[in-house]
Amino acid sequence: MTTLYLTEPGTYVRYRNHTLDIKKEDRHHTCRLSELDLVVVLPGVQLTDGAIAQLLDRGIETLFLRQDGRFRGRLQGHFHSNPSIRLAQYRCVETTFGLALAQKLVSGKIRNQRTLLQQRNRATQGRIGELSEAIDAIASYSSRLQQLATPLTRDELMGIEGICAKNYYQALRHWFPTQWNFSGRNRRPPLDPINALLSWGYGVLLARVFAAAVQAGLDPYLGFFHAIEPYRPNLVLDLMEEFRPVIVDRAAIAIVKAELLDPLDFEPSPDGAGIWLGQTAKKLFLGQLQRQFSSRVLYSPQNRRLTLAQILLEQARSLGRCLCESNLDYEPFLLK
Repeated sequence: MTTLYLTEPGTYVRYRNHTLDIKKEDRHHTCRLSELDLVVVLPGVQLTDGAIAQLLDRGIETLFLRQDGRFRGRLQGHFHSNPSIRLAQYRCVETTFGLALAQKLVSGKIRNQRTLLQQRNRATQGRIGELSEAIDAIASYSSRLQQLATPLTRDELMGIEGICAKNYYQALRHWFPTQWNFSGRNRRPPLDPINALLSWGYGVLLARVFAAAVQAGLDPYLGFFHAIEPYRPNLVLDLMEEFRPVIVDRAAIAIVKAELLDPLDFEPSPDGAGIWLGQTAKKLFLGQLQRQFSSRVLYSPQNRRLTLAQILLEQARSLGRCLCESNLDYEPFLLK
């Protein structure tokens, strides 16, 4: 199956003979709808009502992103739903059980962050002190989370997640050449090209996890770690935590390592306050992200190899089963 990224402003998309007919100035492409499972649309792309109707009727996931990569929305037609999953989700919010789930989600995130740093530490044969120190610091919090019999409060969990994130992003700079000037995480707006890549990638990941959460029958807005902040897809933010290092951070590392991008492929944001991906950088990074989503790895709970995109959905389904059965069997997906 295929993912179609529509990235160029001025692109016109219509339905014709079971295909999407895509035009941009004098360029013309077609894409068979039967081969599509996902369409990602950036601003400035025009879809006709016929094209939209076909995407809805065929149940092809269609996601819309903002110019800075943040999730704008998705097409939603009729879909199969199981009210018992959402009822179970509502019952677990603001409970000790919900906090225990939140702890598992955060634990998965920081364990994967530590694994990514360990990979760099091995490659550099332990010669970078800051890497080793960050790995040890994250390990201490990871062990604490796994050994606790009683879940932490949300504030305590947020504190640990924040400390680990600070250690992680400061040490992550050792994955990137110095000319990229990455020294740690900043956002809203991102102030350097690596942070622009991370922010853009997290926006794409959020959109994909949002779709997976809905497909699994969950309410995307009612979370356990990010809880019930209004106007925010809190459960999606919960579910994507363990995948940030696995998909987005690794994609940023891979594209920089391959020297496919140059700092000149980035541009100032319209207000001049931050850095955005230029048109070429968007296309190349979307391609790299898609390679990450399409990569196959062993999914231990089912003892078979799945793409990471499939694992996103399986993890959402696993969470739904735990909620319905009131068990804490949910296990985060861990990077090997």
